Amino acid sequence: MQWRASDFAVIGLLALLAAGTALFQNIERPVPLAQSDMEIRHVISQQIQAFRNDRHAAAFGMATPELQDQFGTPDDFIDMVRQHYRPVYRAQNHDFLGPAKTVAAHREMRIQRVFITDDRGAAHQARYIMQKQPDGSWKIAGCYLLGSPQLEI
Repeated sequence: MQWRASDFAVIGLLALLAAGTALFQNIERPVPLAQSDMEIRHVISQQIQAFRNDRHAAAFGMATPELQDQFGTPDDFIDMVRQHYRPVYRAQNHDFLGPAKTVAAHREMRIQRVFITDDRGAAHQARYIMQKQPDGSWKIAGCYLLGSPQLEI
């Protein structure tokens, strides 16, 4: 059997279509966020916005009752945030790094990773500890800051 140029063209086209199909199947498609993830992101974003706009009572209100008891007043809370969490206090940009992770020992707690660019342009990663309240809302139970090797572009 003799191969013609058109036979090679058809085989090449089929190979190209097969490769394209394989690549398309491996493309990551965005997974819709769970309702709890959307709520957690909203609370964190609202607190960052409240810090940015010097709405201290609003930012304090997004903390768990335990944190509120620990600090007592919005002013004491804000003083601590200014001293120890400046990147969060004056965040210029933030982006969420994946969905929140459930804390195995505490099913009503989640850890949300956040990439933050502060007002000086430095990159940080924050780990927000979120706690589900008896009314079903989410509150911030803590935040840990880490340096980040990522550059803001």
